[in-house]
Amino acid sequence: MWKRLKNSRHHILKQAGIWTGSVYAILGFLRMFVSLEGLFDSSASFWNKLLISFIILLGVWCLFLLISGGCVLLRKKVKVINGRNGRAVYVTYGDLFDKKLVPKSTEKRNICFAVNRCFDTIVDEHLISSQTLHGYALKRLYDQGIYTPQSLDQAIQKALPINSHYVTLSSNQKPKGNLKRYDVGTAVDIPVSHELNYFMIGVSSFNVDLKAETSRDEYVLAIQRMIDFYDAHSQGYPILMPIIGGFLSRTGQSEIDLLKFIIRTLKLNEDHINSDIYIVIREGAKNTISLFNLI
Repeated sequence: MWKRLKNSRHHILKQAGIWTGSVYAILGFLRMFVSLEGLFDSSASFWNKLLISFIILLGVWCLFLLISGGCVLLRKKVKVINGRNGRAVYVTYGDLFDKKLVPKSTEKRNICFAVNRCFDTIVDEHLISSQTLHGYALKRLYDQGIYTPQSLDQAIQKALPINSHYVTLSSNQKPKGNLKRYDVGTAVDIPVSHELNYFMIGVSSFNVDLKAETSRDEYVLAIQRMIDFYDAHSQGYPILMPIIGGFLSRTGQSEIDLLKFIIRTLKLNEDHINSDIYIVIREGAKNTISLFNLI
């Protein structure tokens, strides 16, 4: 709790100052019509009145400081972009796979996440770790009996655009898994159920030690192509996405920097936002990423 308050301290102080200033502005306006001299003892000196006024001001500011801090702790979602046709981009804390993150009236949602550019489907703690979002998302499909690694691989190959460009790696370059490495930003739309689709975006590539890597230029291109894919495939249904490249990914950037970059890129493409987008911050990052530093 204290870490969250500390990370949002600039917003808390700013809001408390604005609200306190508003109160005094209202009192100044009322003085035009109502005398406020009765608030002070007629025998009080100027300095006593000044001290009392300061104490009242400090008390009001402290009250608003507490209210502002409470709002920070209670609020779990902020709107960061207004798109077209009433659509918007939100940043929220929560579980990416939680249905409750979108309105109950929504019939369908699309969950977007980054995968390696070979679109591997084997979760074995070596090729894909179950501790990554990629591995966790695939493991959910397998545990629920929706796909097997083999059937998912077939579905991905079928969903890849016909003109997708790729290079074929040797077994020396990539000792395990699929050997076709597609261009950065290549994406597939995989149906999970009648109310859920997975959007898989190829971002990282494996080195010879099977460690995922992504350069800055590749990351920038991947985010832009991801937005283009949203525009073409969302069909107006909400999109939920994590901080692409964050947590265990090896992008060399902090999660807050990646989040701000994603928001800026979406802002530049707001004419292409034809569905609500929810950028979901994992619960474990509440203490390090403040929603109020984004607005």
